[in-house]
Amino acid sequence: MVKPKSFSTTSPHGDQTPSIDEGKATDGVVAYKRNWKLMYFVLFISAILAVTAFAPLLPVDWWWVRIGDFPRVQLLVAYLVWLLVLGVLYKQPYAKPAAGLMVASIAIQLYWIFPYLPVAPNQVEWAESQDQDVRLRIMMSNVLQENEDSAALLRLIDEQSPDLVVLCEVNQRWIDEIVSLREKFKFHVEKPMENTYGLAMYSNLEIVSSEIRAMVKESIPSIDATIQLPSGQPVRLFVIHPNPPRPGEDTTKRDGELVLVGREIGDGESAIVLGDMNDVGWSRTTDLFQEVSGLLDPRKGRGLYPTFNANSWIWRYPLDHLFHSDDFRVVSLQTLPTIGSDHLPLSVVLSYEPSAENTQSGPDLDADDQKDAAATVEALNQPHATDQPEE
Repeated sequence: MVKPKSFSTTSPHGDQTPSIDEGKATDGVVAYKRNWKLMYFVLFISAILAVTAFAPLLPVDWWWVRIGDFPRVQLLVAYLVWLLVLGVLYKQPYAKPAAGLMVASIAIQLYWIFPYLPVAPNQVEWAESQDQDVRLRIMMSNVLQENEDSAALLRLIDEQSPDLVVLCEVNQRWIDEIVSLREKFKFHVEKPMENTYGLAMYSNLEIVSSEIRAMVKESIPSIDATIQLPSGQPVRLFVIHPNPPRPGEDTTKRDGELVLVGREIGDGESAIVLGDMNDVGWSRTTDLFQEVSGLLDPRKGRGLYPTFNANSWIWRYPLDHLFHSDDFRVVSLQTLPTIGSDHLPLSVVLSYEPSAENTQSGPDLDADDQKDAAATVEALNQPHATDQPEE
């Protein structure tokens, strides 16, 4: 058998150019290196994205883990886009494990987000009664302490004509600039603070009792009040604004306050907890709060209704919440136009209908949930647990 020959040529200067076989070998090495780099790039990106899905499953209050609870919708979109990219590379052996990670990550995010999509069942039924004496029109807003457009807030209140207004991040300047609300509303509770944790509540329904409480520490107040509907029905109100997770500050105080407030709600008590909770509804913490309190979330089955950040169309999350007992049905739920704050105001109209207790109910608190709640509160007693820097 005659072996094929390798051909080479000599340049006019006497230099020998590579043979055909040597050229093919060089191209193969280059292709191998490119494929190797692409493989590691794909696996690296896939691993990073997977961590953003799996890390928030950890039962810890570390800020860098709990922040992962917030952008689940945005991350879900990122996973889907990356899965399409992996589809282009389906012939590569490394594409399959990478796609498997993305499918698992998508499943995790959908598990948490799905209850808030309009295709999911409503946790709170639509109102049946037309009786205006059992309705409660609530408007709440984190005004952003540094926001100077108090006139925008006052105009919005005039347009909405709520029975009850709840405000977060009010300092003394804000209280002075909205002093006209004391004339517009018959009752008010004010606790201005200069650390962005001030609260205020204005009501045309009688405030039977009210107390400024410090569930975790004095610099983070909450309002514990009882109002009376025109029908005579008393309703307990908790207004809260716990600490957010942020670099260098874990969620110990926020998580502990939510559990402590949840424990305050008595069985069979008509109750509402509302405010800027610095948490999303689909987090482990808010899920535990609902189990401890037994309260319902009118968002579930209706939509996300994101309120923060009002200045971004992409990075927007539902941080302002209202939870209520199972003797209320919902009339309407909507976000309102901006008032210059980084939060959009939220409007909720509820209808007190005791018959709803027979057809809707909050989540149950099982033994494992009780242990989680106890551990969350116990964490507040650890040294320096409440000493993180505040805004």
